Amino acid sequence: MFKKFSSYLIPISILLLLCFYVAYKISYKTFSNNPSNTNSNNNTTEILINSKEKHISVGSTTDKNNKVEGTKKEAIINEEKKQLATEKQKKENSIPEKTKEKTHYEYKDFFERLKELGFYKTELKDENINFRNAVLRFQSSQNISVDGIIGPETTNLLMKEKKQTTDTLPKDFSSGYCIVINKDTRILTVYYNKSIHKKYPIAVGRDPSFTPNGKFTLATKLIDPAWYNSKTGNTIAGGIPQNPLGKRWLGLSFKGGSTYGIHGNNNPWSIGTNASLGCIRMINTDVEQLFDYIPMDSPIWIGDSKLLNSWGVVQK
Repeated sequence: MFKKFSSYLIPISILLLLCFYVAYKISYKTFSNNPSNTNSNNNTTEILINSKEKHISVGSTTDKNNKVEGTKKEAIINEEKKQLATEKQKKENSIPEKTKEKTHYEYKDFFERLKELGFYKTELKDENINFRNAVLRFQSSQNISVDGIIGPETTNLLMKEKKQTTDTLPKDFSSGYCIVINKDTRILTVYYNKSIHKKYPIAVGRDPSFTPNGKFTLATKLIDPAWYNSKTGNTIAGGIPQNPLGKRWLGLSFKGGSTYGIHGNNNPWSIGTNASLGCIRMINTDVEQLFDYIPMDSPIWIGDSKLLNSWGVVQK
């Protein structure tokens, strides 16, 4: 019985295997030829491609964002620069006018500065002469050429860096009051105990040789001196506007003290020039001031810069 069953089992098994094999083949072929499976693969490819494109797109967006951010930063920096410039301008505008550096000055600037330094005085009705006298006095205080002209040197010293004048004197220079007259700079300096007491602007001889060089002393002092005109033989009374000596005379110890002297004037525009016949002209109020305190027999040295330097007097 068992042998008979075995004889049937083997063929049946083989048959089943063949059935399974055929079914597998049919199924595989059907699956491979199915369009949906191909599309699925294509979709997968497309998804990958799209993912790549998406990645590329994201990269591009990042670059754009970076550019936008860079533009924003640049705009912020520019705005900050503008704000700094505006603040700087506000600070400059807030600085008082007096402390700002100027390259061009007007009459008002010079006038205010001279008045501030104490050189401007209301002495005459003509404001132009008062102003010029102030310039002359400032120039003499700085040991620069006295001419009444506000040139570059005068402008620089007056408006920017007024210096402290220090003169050098010889060791044997007299104590007390002494006068030194520099014909080159047209400055009369009064020293007291070998220190600068006062500097005055003057006028000297029309020709340098008209004003004598030398070491003299103060020989005479006169109030309202009369003036004798040697050309016409006329005498002009003292103390009147027509008198070219003004109201004071300080005579040098030269030919009796009446030939050459330090005196006032009736032509204020001549101060700061070479104009006289040899005498030393001063602003009227200045010579009146000098007259009041300078004692008789005070030394008076007269010369150009070279001669004064040889005597040990250096004025810079």
